[in-house]
Amino acid sequence: MANLSRAAQQTIDNLLNLGKAVQNGSLLAGAKAIKPDKAKALKMLKIAVVRNESEEASNPDAVHVLYSRRPEFVAGFLYAFFDGISPMGPEFMSQVMDSTMCLLKKAGTAKGEAASEEKIMGEVIAQSLGLVKNWKPAPSQKEVEEKQKSLLDETVGGSGFSDHIRRALNKSARELEKLTEGMLKDLEKPEQAVASVEMMVEGVPGEVIAGNWIPLPVAGVRINSARINRIVTKLSRRGIGCAKALVILNAINAASNKNA
Repeated sequence: MANLSRAAQQTIDNLLNLGKAVQNGSLLAGAKAIKPDKAKALKMLKIAVVRNESEEASNPDAVHVLYSRRPEFVAGFLYAFFDGISPMGPEFMSQVMDSTMCLLKKAGTAKGEAASEEKIMGEVIAQSLGLVKNWKPAPSQKEVEEKQKSLLDETVGGSGFSDHIRRALNKSARELEKLTEGMLKDLEKPEQAVASVEMMVEGVPGEVIAGNWIPLPVAGVRINSARINRIVTKLSRRGIGCAKALVILNAINAASNKNA
């Protein structure tokens, strides 16, 4: 554990302490009622812990519904669990949400059968400890932008593009910045993690970022209207945004036709 980050080490300590509280009964002993702050936190996570279907009806916005004879106990565990893993950040919390809910639903008592909640809680904690130790977060928005800028500089700066292609790319970059300005303003945190995936489309290299394909054209790959149409068709079939790509590719195509 020597190479773990401070956040990871804190999270591991939190999970181990929670496990002890489940095993020695102190968590159950303190679960007398679902306090307002805990209820609000679970509601924000779209989680409802109920005794039966009639109580489920009073939580229409819940995405995850857990049945329990001891809802105060389960709600207390969930609150402590998500609070305990919070040092890992929202991306990690989102990653473990579905797997945690799937495990806890195994202990549900919708039909009145005996619960095995303590055992399942132990499984949740064990699973999460493994995820913490092996967690590799996606690159941040800033890291992705710096990588994109570096790749574009390498592509345009010294790969044999003619001056008019360079000018077209510079113009398209300014248009792309305006196009994405609104999207970036919507991000609540400038360092929010955004994953990028490399993807070659019709012989043109690029990367998918936030659901949009960004081309990284190289010298020797001719950009024309036919190729652009094929790129758009393929991206549309895959449900990948291409508006930003069109800005860049159409600028290159227009510049190439003008200087042909």
